[in-house]
Amino acid sequence: MRTYLKRSLAILTVCLLVLTLTAGCAPKPAAETPKEPAPAADKPFAGKTLNVIYMAQAGYQPPVFEARIKEFEDKTGAKVNLTFVKYDEQHEKIVTSAAAPTATYDVISLDLIWTAEFAEKGFVLPLDDRIAKDIKKDDIAPAIWSAFEYNGKTWAMPFLANFQLFFYNTELLEKAGYKEPPKTMEELEEMMTAMKKKGIVKYPWSDSWNQKEGLVCEYVWLTGAYGGDTFDAQGRPSFNQGAGVKALETMVRWLDKGLADPNSLVQDEPMAKDAFISGNCAFNSNWTFQYGLMNDPANSKVVGKAKMGLLPVAKDVFKAGSYETASVSGFQGMAVMANTKEPDLAWELVKWMTAPEFQAQHLEEMPVWTSVQQDPATLAKDPVMDVKSKEIAAVHHRPKVANYPEVSSIMQKYIHLALEKKMAPQAALDQAVKEIEALQ
Repeated sequence: MRTYLKRSLAILTVCLLVLTLTAGCAPKPAAETPKEPAPAADKPFAGKTLNVIYMAQAGYQPPVFEARIKEFEDKTGAKVNLTFVKYDEQHEKIVTSAAAPTATYDVISLDLIWTAEFAEKGFVLPLDDRIAKDIKKDDIAPAIWSAFEYNGKTWAMPFLANFQLFFYNTELLEKAGYKEPPKTMEELEEMMTAMKKKGIVKYPWSDSWNQKEGLVCEYVWLTGAYGGDTFDAQGRPSFNQGAGVKALETMVRWLDKGLADPNSLVQDEPMAKDAFISGNCAFNSNWTFQYGLMNDPANSKVVGKAKMGLLPVAKDVFKAGSYETASVSGFQGMAVMANTKEPDLAWELVKWMTAPEFQAQHLEEMPVWTSVQQDPATLAKDPVMDVKSKEIAAVHHRPKVANYPEVSSIMQKYIHLALEKKMAPQAALDQAVKEIEALQ
């Protein structure tokens, strides 16, 4: 028995020795090879760059636009180079970018009047597939979408629901003996005449009638104020008849009577805004951006004295509840250039800039989103949303034609010649129509 135990102990000792030696000789686990740091999941576009062009004029002002862009950079890791230009400089720069092998600008703001041209020439990408995937389309009115549709496709995401409104100085109005703003063109002219006669203000009206696109916009709403449009349903010019003639005759008459400031002939929209918020005129028409600035004590001398209302129409077309006002659309979208190298990132930026939460925070511009317009929080913060809603429903559009820049240039030229009294209104409009028809 003792021999057996000794033998078992010896075998066990040998086994333990073998196991110990075997463990000591076993290969150690290989050390893990260091890996390249992966992009953070929440910054999928880190290292990429976008170039964006936007106007520094009407619409969201540059500080607001820049702040939103900075948030996008922080969120995505992308770098965004932002270029601000005057509205009149945008078209040429975009066309030049479109002709380059690599886009100078990846994302642009697209005025509705460029939709047909840019689509025909392939300057921008159709966005329908991306919109269908990412956007609640029925939360934007069809009238706004239609501004950016051409040949059955959508070429920009709605961004600015811009349109013109009527601005008036209540203090000057009361001095002239009036408690309410005019509802008709005839009442407006009567009030301006009274102000002029009493010496309350030298020029009651000041506007942006320089020989630029803004002049066409002014002429479009004034033609609407007399119950007409500048082009017919088939896209043919009709402004040398009826309402179009009355509109230009009114502009000329206001200049002749000293009711409209002659500086209007060299002013753009920001200059017209400055004339109003400095208290130098009683009335003007302008885009929505003027409302916020006229109520800013840092810049305005008419805080508490100025109001925004509906543009008047002629008494023979005024119909309560159906035709009480007329305006002009200036809708703008954000579009992706066809020659961009970063279409996915560009679309992410377009979505970011046009998002409803951004527009809900900046009610100085009319939101394109119906849900934002009707949100009780919006209505509580914006006491003039009802005025805006009525005015936007009464907009008249400029023609959607592929050669719009040439058409607009002709209109600007001859309307301005009439304002300068170098041509009679009817003769100027007849010649404009003749030259536009020759473009066809």
